[in-house]
Amino acid sequence: MIRVRDILDNIQLGETVLIEYSSKVAPILFFSELVDWAKEKGYSAVVDDILDTLYLYKVQLELVGANMSFLNDLKVIKFGGRFNVGQIFGRLHIERPEIREQKYKEFFGPLLEEGKTVVNPVLGFEKIFLLQESKADILNLMNETLSFVGEKPRIALYFINSDVLESTAPEALPLFEELASTILKVDIEGKLYKFSVVKSVNNNLLGLEFTLP
Repeated sequence: MIRVRDILDNIQLGETVLIEYSSKVAPILFFSELVDWAKEKGYSAVVDDILDTLYLYKVQLELVGANMSFLNDLKVIKFGGRFNVGQIFGRLHIERPEIREQKYKEFFGPLLEEGKTVVNPVLGFEKIFLLQESKADILNLMNETLSFVGEKPRIALYFINSDVLESTAPEALPLFEELASTILKVDIEGKLYKFSVVKSVNNNLLGLEFTLP
């Protein structure tokens, strides 16, 4: 049986991983497993919390009776929003891309300079596209994302609600899929969530599947 950790153990430093899910799917247990895995490996876990998505995850984890202690010392960079979860060490204005990129590098840079692997879940990134007014804005946002691709020792994992992204900026999803080195798609199978690796630079991962409650 394939486990979550079998996938995560084979993701390389510098990768950009895309976790695609629909509005009917809650990938909260995968997020919890991801943070636990990072801690077991001795990595730093740093969450980009866009417009209180981490708060939503927290509420949903509480509802399923999950252990919430892992959130207490979780480092968080907040993009807008008003509900604080974890240890907030940086806040960014959501609507000013030129300032956002500069400030983000100021917050994140010292973590990378420590030489410790940083596992970086990005929650709610699709919400930023709701604020874009043109295709030029969308391309600038994707270019901003591209500037962080391949940064070592970071592993970036973007949790993307594909329903939201396809309805607001349909051209952005294929661009995102192109820059990602690994893509996990989430579907419902009975009472389980099925995760499938549909793209990977590691051929050993391609086509692998695992399930979570």
